[in-house]
Amino acid sequence: MIEKKNEIAIFEEFRIKTNIISNKKIKDHFPNEDSLKRLNVLCNVDKKNKPLSWWKKIREKLYQVDEFGEFIHENDKRFIKVIPHEQKLLKNKSEVFVCVNEHNIILSHWLKLKNGDLMQVNIKEKKDFSLEKNIKSWLRDKAIESVGHEIRTFKKKAYEYSKDELSKMIEDHEKKIIKDKTMTGVKIAAMSFFGINPFL
Repeated sequence: MIEKKNEIAIFEEFRIKTNIISNKKIKDHFPNEDSLKRLNVLCNVDKKNKPLSWWKKIREKLYQVDEFGEFIHENDKRFIKVIPHEQKLLKNKSEVFVCVNEHNIILSHWLKLKNGDLMQVNIKEKKDFSLEKNIKSWLRDKAIESVGHEIRTFKKKAYEYSKDELSKMIEDHEKKIIKDKTMTGVKIAAMSFFGINPFL
């Protein structure tokens, strides 16, 4: 049993801090929105208009890249040997915006959220922002919500459980959510929650 805190305080220790920071609060850490450019890539889509692969044209030749415009090499499992016809590719399908320097070299990648805030993505350092961490944060919040409901159903209090017990319950509920929705469904729900269109 852990200290008799209220449920909100107890579960706060288990939450994954979201990576979205308001550009209204710390504007100095964000690029000027007018300086952002939409990532210039071509996209190959399926019949439902869902992206299958991304491509960049350099000196009349197509090169496969990821959704952030970074090159995919032959030893990458995502590598596609057959280059699609350029006529079948769509332009500016990406929702990613980039900040570039005077030499047109990409410095950072950004997404514009529905509320007007910016979220930096494709960050290599663990301490920085990432879309993946926000998806995990959303999943954790949903699991905590389910655990809280389950505890109340049994007419018990969160402080009656140990940290290990609560951690195990949250983990089990995360697995249940993934099983019910599939990981793709979880990503779509989380991205929609953050105001990002997951189908573009």
